[in-house]
Amino acid sequence: MKNVLLVLLSVATVVVNAQDRPQRGPYNTLPGGVVDGVAIQDEVPVRAKVEYEYVRASDVAWQKRVFSRIDAREKMNHDIFLPYDAFDGDLASGSLYRPSNASEIDDPTWNKDQRRWSLWTIMMRHIFLGDLTVYRVASEFYPDAEDGYSLKYPIQRQGQNDYFEVKKYRNDVNALLASGGLGPKLRIYRPLSEDTMDVIKTAQTLTEYLDSLRSDPDYEELFGIDQTKLQEWWNFATVNSPVRKEAISMFVPSNNIVAFHIKEDWYFDKERSILDKRIISIAPVARYTFNEPEEGELPTRGELLIYDQLGKPYLFSSLTNVFEEHEGRVEEREMFWLYFDELRNVIINYYVYNDKNDAQWMSFDDLFWKRKFASTIYRVSDKFDRELEDYKFGVDALYESERIKERIRDWEHDLWHF
Repeated sequence: MKNVLLVLLSVATVVVNAQDRPQRGPYNTLPGGVVDGVAIQDEVPVRAKVEYEYVRASDVAWQKRVFSRIDAREKMNHDIFLPYDAFDGDLASGSLYRPSNASEIDDPTWNKDQRRWSLWTIMMRHIFLGDLTVYRVASEFYPDAEDGYSLKYPIQRQGQNDYFEVKKYRNDVNALLASGGLGPKLRIYRPLSEDTMDVIKTAQTLTEYLDSLRSDPDYEELFGIDQTKLQEWWNFATVNSPVRKEAISMFVPSNNIVAFHIKEDWYFDKERSILDKRIISIAPVARYTFNEPEEGELPTRGELLIYDQLGKPYLFSSLTNVFEEHEGRVEEREMFWLYFDELRNVIINYYVYNDKNDAQWMSFDDLFWKRKFASTIYRVSDKFDRELEDYKFGVDALYESERIKERIRDWEHDLWHF
């Protein structure tokens, strides 16, 4: 009897947790029994990826590590980057989209298409929901060596709800997904002293701090602030540092993503007698400010830029606490890396637009499996550990990319040539 009760309690717990999680994917069913279409779209939120073919190390007769760029400007790649999403807000106050729990993940302040989403929208949503592990592009201690494609620097999480419940994890993730800076300092006017003062956190609790000032009319403004907000700002600050309001930030919308970089292995499996390709990791690419390196030093990563609908870049200014138009040089860099096999469990449930038939959409997983995208090689494994642009420039780098592809095809062709 006890075992039966334990099973029932476990099932009930799973059901309750499942109800707290939002459903996957856009739907064509609306409140009030409205169906936006002829039929209700099939949606299988528990559909899992088809596992890759098992490959033994002894069966890999040849292998090459290849890094490729999936560019948003390529017509064949539009299905990956479209449709665009947008976040409500402005450059003065930042993004209004600030989900506090999983049920708010599809808040209307994140404007998304009703029927389908871009790969970036899907990535962001499931990073928030805790379904994907985010890997930094470089170590926190050695940020100049950007070797994050090896998936060595994960942002550690304990559970699916860490984004909503663990402040450090949320801040680490937002630092990669959003452009912004520290919030403005909490500053109050003191009428008797006729000056303004920054509120500095002490070793006291907020209640103790306020009690020590309650009888002083100079600090009357401090007691007029919402106590819940004040407690949140106080908790976030460190001792002997200024208490700051919420950080002003803008999440990166999908039209700011200029490419995806993929790391894959091309190998020959002699057991199946096939030259196969397998994506290992994937990274979104956005634009950052360019930091001119000092003589003899490597260039360092700049600040993430936000582009408006007119294509103008904006950068957060710590002096004015607003986003200002950036007129300097920019460069493209990877934002973070994701383990592609983990991502497949997510994108198997989202569909890609079909130009020829709205009733036959393939999933994003199918798109990558069938390699229905255009890519350009920018790096391959070699003894110099370098990118193509380190020794070829401009058009010559594109020619070198095609030459590498052709060399691999020739290798496969020669394998069967007698």
